[in-house]
Amino acid sequence: MGVRATLRNGLSIATAPYLAGWIIKGLDAGVRRVLWAWSHLRFAALVRNQGQGCVCHWNAELKYPGRIKLGNKVVIGMNVAIGAIGTITLDDHVRLSRDVILETAGLDFTSPTLPYPHVHAPIHLEEGVWVGARSVILGGVTIGKRAVIAAGSIVTKDVPAGALIGGVPAKVIRMRPL
Repeated sequence: MGVRATLRNGLSIATAPYLAGWIIKGLDAGVRRVLWAWSHLRFAALVRNQGQGCVCHWNAELKYPGRIKLGNKVVIGMNVAIGAIGTITLDDHVRLSRDVILETAGLDFTSPTLPYPHVHAPIHLEEGVWVGARSVILGGVTIGKRAVIAAGSIVTKDVPAGALIGGVPAKVIRMRPL
């Protein structure tokens, strides 16, 4: 039950639920602004080698951010994980959708000694690449200009410029005009 208020014209309204809704909306907007500001400050402090207009969601996980190189207007979405033991280069206008994983490190399973030694290789995403949600890109991969990686793909080999690829492991679906 809420408090009822009577207006001058004789109409009455329930104020408590109405005010509670506005308070919650105001708090939500305030929290979002704080997280937005935090993400920009954190991102600028962690990734020093970045171009103009780069955006990173506040909950993206950046391992070894000093080895990440970003061009202009790169967008890193929600829940993205970037493991940069080897260098990761994202050229201009690269888009990483939610839950994408870029991982440069792995284990050398051919080694006879245990535990298996760690190995790493660089990742390079050229200009205009878009990586769909929940895709994984492994070390040693270069993705050509304006390529599109379909959601849920696992990329283990180089991708030509203008390709639309998808699947596990990712294969060329068709070539797009550049």
